[in-house]
Amino acid sequence: MFDKSFSKIAIIGAGNVATHLGLALLKAGQPLHCIYNRGEEKGRELSSLLGIQYINDLTLLDQYDLIILAISDDAIEPIANLLKGHSALVVHTSGTIPLSTLAVIGTNIGVFYPLQTFSKQHAVDFSNIPICVYSTDENYYQQLYSLAGKLTNSVHVINDDQRRKIHIAAVLVNNFSNYLYTRAFDFLTENHLPVELLKPLIVETALKVNNIPPFEAQTGPAKRGDMETITKHLELIRNDNELSELYKMITRRILSIYQPGITIKS
Repeated sequence: MFDKSFSKIAIIGAGNVATHLGLALLKAGQPLHCIYNRGEEKGRELSSLLGIQYINDLTLLDQYDLIILAISDDAIEPIANLLKGHSALVVHTSGTIPLSTLAVIGTNIGVFYPLQTFSKQHAVDFSNIPICVYSTDENYYQQLYSLAGKLTNSVHVINDDQRRKIHIAAVLVNNFSNYLYTRAFDFLTENHLPVELLKPLIVETALKVNNIPPFEAQTGPAKRGDMETITKHLELIRNDNELSELYKMITRRILSIYQPGITIKS
């Protein structure tokens, strides 16, 4: 891959992805010059954090050669329509939206998808975050590959279909697991127990995946087929219908893999 440098980069958006991507670009010495956002307050807040210009007029982007749409999925098509015929390379950062959504702009389009969960209040190290790039034009995807390589050691050329499948897997390991953290924290809080007890376990479970495949790392009563413990657990949470159903559903799936001859009652 050749090294192609952009002379002027703009980000459209002021949310979590825009914030962390903007910080990463500046840290890597990339020419990020402005933030555009429909909401002025958030736009100015991010531009102040990054020390760059805030604009609220898309016509001012005519001088930029890369425009990154770090916005919600439902906002990508409307913004693309407003950028119709723009000469800059325009990319979005979505895990699910097809590249064709930007086609109204022209052939100078691509995807620049950082595969990570972002929260403004939590700093991330971009150097190990996978960035998935894509364009149907080889020259453009090589430009994006070059830029991504300045932010991270993990760059991948991923097409639309592959990216959608990766996004599903990401929802499973991040969004779903985080929901389970929420339910576990709520359960302890309701029972006047400290949630801090769970934090080392959460961290250790996550760290294991670096050395042990999840299938081999599985532990717990369902893995062992310990129906006595499972029954006691279900008795403790019998008054919480949602938690009870969640516990039974996941327990059934683990039993079916590790103890296929054992079932639990509905």
